[in-house]
Amino acid sequence: MQKDHTYDELRQLLSSYISEEQLLNVDSYYEKAKEVYNGLKRKTGEDYINHSIRVAYMLAELKMDYVTIGSALIHEAITLERMTKEEVELFFGEETATILSSITKLSHLKKTFKHDNDTEKYRRIVVGLSENPKALFIKLADRLDNLRTVYVHDDEHKKEIIEETTNVFIPIAHRLGIKTMKSELEDLCLRYSKPVEYQEILDKISADKNELEGSLKEMKEEIIELLNDHDIKFDILSRVKSVRGIYNKLAAGKKWNDIYDLLGLRILVDKTEECYLVIGLIHSKYKPIPKRFKDYIANPKNNMYQSLHTTVFGVNGRMYEVQVRTHEMDEIAEHGVASHWSYKEKTDGSKKGEVENKLEAFRTLIELNDIEGNIDFFNNLDTNLNKEEIYVFTPKGDIIELPVGSTPIDFAYKIHSEVGNTCVSAIVNGKIRKLDYKLHDSDIVELKTQAGTGPSKSWLDFVKTDQAKSRIKSFFYKQDKERLIKTGEELLINEIKKRKYSPSDLLKPDYLSECIKSLKVDDEEELYMGISSLKYSPNIVVNKLIQCFEPKENHDLDKLLNNSGNTKGKGSVLIAGYADLLTSIASCCMPVYGEDIVGFITRGHGITIHRSNCPNVDLNSERIVKATWNDEQKDKFTTSIHIYIDGSNEKLIDIITAATKVDVNIVSINYKKKTKDGDFYEIICKVKDINTLNLLIVNLQSLKFVNKIERGITK
Repeated sequence: MQKDHTYDELRQLLSSYISEEQLLNVDSYYEKAKEVYNGLKRKTGEDYINHSIRVAYMLAELKMDYVTIGSALIHEAITLERMTKEEVELFFGEETATILSSITKLSHLKKTFKHDNDTEKYRRIVVGLSENPKALFIKLADRLDNLRTVYVHDDEHKKEIIEETTNVFIPIAHRLGIKTMKSELEDLCLRYSKPVEYQEILDKISADKNELEGSLKEMKEEIIELLNDHDIKFDILSRVKSVRGIYNKLAAGKKWNDIYDLLGLRILVDKTEECYLVIGLIHSKYKPIPKRFKDYIANPKNNMYQSLHTTVFGVNGRMYEVQVRTHEMDEIAEHGVASHWSYKEKTDGSKKGEVENKLEAFRTLIELNDIEGNIDFFNNLDTNLNKEEIYVFTPKGDIIELPVGSTPIDFAYKIHSEVGNTCVSAIVNGKIRKLDYKLHDSDIVELKTQAGTGPSKSWLDFVKTDQAKSRIKSFFYKQDKERLIKTGEELLINEIKKRKYSPSDLLKPDYLSECIKSLKVDDEEELYMGISSLKYSPNIVVNKLIQCFEPKENHDLDKLLNNSGNTKGKGSVLIAGYADLLTSIASCCMPVYGEDIVGFITRGHGITIHRSNCPNVDLNSERIVKATWNDEQKDKFTTSIHIYIDGSNEKLIDIITAATKVDVNIVSINYKKKTKDGDFYEIICKVKDINTLNLLIVNLQSLKFVNKIERGITK
């Protein structure tokens, strides 16, 4: 039910706890509010200003300061575009401008999250956007007043309001400890979302009302007599549990008779030690229910709530929940952090700075998942000021969530990859900032982009988000990929030309497809990248393309044999037993007599002889033929070895001497310095057979300055 209040009633309430000077300041807010809301009507048909007066009155009941009350009177001035933030600051100062700006951002937030189901994230952002925590109190009061009149809206809008209140604002009210607001918000949400269940519980309470109130009155009188007998100064309140509270119990599976706290009494005393004395007296008269005693004075809840709770068997055999706390504790329990603020200011004249700090810390640390175990919340503010996200704005008012430490580049990539890639400068709150500038809550960020530009690898040193890092790396991977593809294609074309073929003949789509399938790569780009990264030799790829281009021509062994003479030739290699076929020793692997060899049929150049383990030949190719050495040959064979040495010992004479001892002729010696594997000598030599070469290698390995020896090979 909507509770109407006039400005005079508000002023009278305020005069009970703020000074005359502050009251005059509130008057100035009210005069501006009349101007701001002039001519505006709410959906209920009433003047708009009535809503703001009711919001302000709710906050006055919490004894909020005059700035909060004044801000509440004009809280929608910016949202309704009746004032700018600059105008608010000019009239009422920076604090009020910040409060109203936060409320406006929260209004934008609702539009942003209209189709987002991440309510936990929504709650977190609501708190994060409240630059001044007083904005949260105003927003809660605003929501409560709107919920009281939600019946004027259609079902869809009503559902949105109830869901948002349940998932966002009720948890915030709980964490702020504002029980009065929280309870009414819960009750109204239940009333409109589950009207049947709500009415059933209401009817049940009404049916038992006389009996319940009679028992409660009798129990209350007995406790009053008990405490008076012990000269304890106290106040006592009683209540029947709220509809929402009962619904929660029933929804959890409890039966009506199992609701222990259906009837409740609250006893207020002056001193903490009196709380324990009262509980002791009650337990001495009434039997307590086991495990129902809770000491929230020694172990406060993390929203500052303190009280002693117990449940006892009392009058008429009913169970009664009894809460005992001091008056100050009750103020905090009912009105949360706001009451702690006003209570401290009222009782000891202390400044608001301390509690404002608590409010600010609360805004940063608030946890909306109902974690009750964090009892040291307000005792450890200095060590817990950790916030993981900030919320910044586009010039159009869209909200972007980023981790703390983010930069304009993180912001740019959050908007779009192309915006990030082409970003060249940033303007933050109207000032040009470097791209590594650390953004802050509520910054307004405008980006300047330039087509044709790209990111810098140095950005990886300061960007915060994984998204930005991934997009930057992706950009350079794509650039490197294009370069590798181009290089691989050039290497393949050069090898084709070297083999006396035309690229246009071999690089036809069908031939490339067969080659890609044979090498088990995904596409042409991967093939070229494999060539440029030396994963595939251009020679092997060309061989496969040639097989497609001329699958029968020139590699038909019968044709070669028909053109040959007989087996009595002088060749050093036999192909299928024939010695007079055109053969040549491959320059890439330089096989020597006695090694396992194979023949590869080339186009127009006869058969090339390779070592069987040469990486440049595909043993599964149709162009491979069996080859053996001709035992009648008398030639020496040219090959190469690489001798890796200790650079401080250049002993050429020792190398030459070792070769001479085994009848190996050295053709040339080339010194290769600072290679990947170290310095080495490339020795081109002529040997009789593989046994002679192996003997030379053994002799060379015995030299102290030799680290290792490898057979030379050209890819």
